[in-house]
Amino acid sequence: MTSKGRNEPVWQSPRADHARSAEVAGELEEALAQLNHQTPLWQSFLAVHRQIVEQLADEMLREHQLPLEWFDVLVHLADLPGMRARQKELRDRVLLSESGVSRLLVRMEKAGLITRSTADDDRRSIEIAVTDDGRAALLAAIESHLQLVASLFSDRLTATDQAALNWVLSKLLAGTKPDCDTSREE
Repeated sequence: MTSKGRNEPVWQSPRADHARSAEVAGELEEALAQLNHQTPLWQSFLAVHRQIVEQLADEMLREHQLPLEWFDVLVHLADLPGMRARQKELRDRVLLSESGVSRLLVRMEKAGLITRSTADDDRRSIEIAVTDDGRAALLAAIESHLQLVASLFSDRLTATDQAALNWVLSKLLAGTKPDCDTSREE
């Protein structure tokens, strides 16, 4: 039953509901077939990404008791002068929401890896800085991270593969519009 206007219910027969349901099921089947035909490369890319990131995260936690997100934050901070940044700048670098980055930073502060303080020049801003323990944790984790990235990713690619992938990724990152020529082979 659906409503026609405010107070005028309209009755629909079960047969009409069944026909609409069958129509939607048919449209969904066609859409899924199109999705499965047009996105296998994308699906493979996502599967590889997920597999590598999961293995990196497992290794980082097992070997260094450091969640991969924490390692990422420490790496971003280490790239900045004084190993410090405003929370907003860090949020933009790690691509988390304001509340997500706040919760993450609270946990990292409790673990002693960073400090959070009010910025001297703007009392509304929070400044994040890496502690000595944070530097030590990052240093300890970098070598095994590099080895794992090599074994899971770069060592599996030839120099030609790496050059091609670098070209493709830079094209995607630059926001280049995709080639809409449908005559290309996939």
